[in-house]
Amino acid sequence: MLRCDFCGVDTELVARVALDKDYDRLTVRHEKRYACPACSEKKEKERLKRAAEKPAVSVKQ
Repeated sequence: MLRCDFCGVDTELVARVALDKDYDRLTVRHEKRYACPACSEKKEKERLKRAAEKPAVSVKQ
């Protein structure tokens, strides 16, 4: 049995996903945290919301 680092629930499955553009997994030390499916889904929705709120970057030609 595994434990979610975010909500503390015991679960059979956890995930560790790092997709954000500014995430530097090689030179910056990060605490490894694992999320149950519910917390993983919640964090993904929050990440997508933040990404949608960022202003669009225009490309100069």
